Amino acid sequence: MRTVALIIATLLVVLAAPVAAGTQRSHLQVVAHPDDDILFMNPDLAMSVRSGAEVTTVFLTAGESDVLPAAQYAAKRQAGARAAFAAMAGAADDWRRGALRVGGREVEVQELRARPGVRLVFLNLPDDNDPRATGGKHALTRLWRDPVARVTTLRPDGSAVAVAEHDRMSLIGLLTGLHRHFAPVIVRTHDPEPDHRNQPQWGAHHNHPDHVMTARFAEIAVRRAAIPAHLVHYRDYDIADAPPNLPLEVVADKRATFERYARHDPVVSLGDPYGTWLRSMRQRWPRGANWAATDSAGRELHVFVRGDRLFAGSGVEEFVVPTTGFVPRSAVLADARTIVAQDRYTGGIFVRANGKPWTALGAPRVAEQLTHVGRPGAAVVPGGRIVVAAKNSAGGVSIRFADAPRWTELGGTDVQDEVSVLVTGTGEVHVLAAARAGLLHWKLIASGRAELVSPPSAHRPAGSRSSVLSGRSCPGRPSAIRRSPRTAGSSSCWATTAGCA
Repeated sequence: MRTVALIIATLLVVLAAPVAAGTQRSHLQVVAHPDDDILFMNPDLAMSVRSGAEVTTVFLTAGESDVLPAAQYAAKRQAGARAAFAAMAGAADDWRRGALRVGGREVEVQELRARPGVRLVFLNLPDDNDPRATGGKHALTRLWRDPVARVTTLRPDGSAVAVAEHDRMSLIGLLTGLHRHFAPVIVRTHDPEPDHRNQPQWGAHHNHPDHVMTARFAEIAVRRAAIPAHLVHYRDYDIADAPPNLPLEVVADKRATFERYARHDPVVSLGDPYGTWLRSMRQRWPRGANWAATDSAGRELHVFVRGDRLFAGSGVEEFVVPTTGFVPRSAVLADARTIVAQDRYTGGIFVRANGKPWTALGAPRVAEQLTHVGRPGAAVVPGGRIVVAAKNSAGGVSIRFADAPRWTELGGTDVQDEVSVLVTGTGEVHVLAAARAGLLHWKLIASGRAELVSPPSAHRPAGSRSSVLSGRSCPGRPSAIRRSPRTAGSSSCWATTAGCA
């Protein structure tokens, strides 16, 4: 195998001028280790690179674990990241290396020569499993929890930057400065609140501690930077606890990218668990399908969260919807006049109908909290009542009418975050929830009561990536729920019905 040449010019100068907000697309990943983005954020990451956007990944740790010699292994992991990004960009593995000064501190930045907008930024904090780090293992966790803890960075072989020392506030300040410098419209990071039902071998975090801490530091930095970016969280190791969800051709592309990384990292392989992770990509809080609706005049309306603000709009016109009393994490439309939003920190659900003040519905919780409340689904039923459904804290499904005093548990177990409320042309109300073993389907038979019914049958039309789930809402008139990829790695779900004559 011919070794790909890496031409490095060590320049202790700023490699990249700040990106002017709004002048170009800038996508930023903030991850813990040099393979996390290509494993858990692909194919979204590859599509960003291939779209021509400016793409920057910030790696918080050197990823050295307890492997010796640490500086040599960290350098190999950096080489793997460079090779993978060059492959995604379709360019030679030829990079320029130097230092980027942000807020009086220097970090190492490496730019792809053929695509200067593709950058890798290395902070080189110690990996969680490095016993030689200042204070021992769990360096990033200690920085998060202890405001007086200090940690010294690692200097990989060939690094353009000297070692540095960080405490909690200096790290937050550095990340905030990097967010402002690169002015991203999209920020991707790990899962800050992993599902407690999964990955028990990781203890209280239910994930690699570096992943969780990186996500939490990134969230703070986005808020402090006050940039209008979409913040997207991705599930990590626990994608192995859900069925694979990527098409075979996407898996092949993702595998080819990771193989370029793996040539440089003697610790990883293309077998499991890596092979399992390569077959999936899942957002922690998927946007779902009900973020758009059509009003009575035929206008297409949409809602979304950017930064800490909720936006609504039609076409290219957008405006801020005030959310006094809570910070939105997600939002959906029950219909063109009704917004349902979820609080980022408590999981509480709020409803706003016809421009009136928000109504707080709280969160559907049960006695033993095993997981976090999922993203809500909602609909307006005949008669104008608003019904909301969500995964509850026990992993089942709960519903609540907005004018009812409490949530009602429908049952179910092992529900993932996808819950939908659908109204047929005859006025029937159905709740659908995705579990690992299949689709759960309830039909509402009275206010606050529902019966579990057989899920609709499914088929995939020849030559299509869409799956159509169909059932009968009236004689000879099927209703259909169509699930189709929006991108290579995500999907939408919506309903079409025909009313009875």
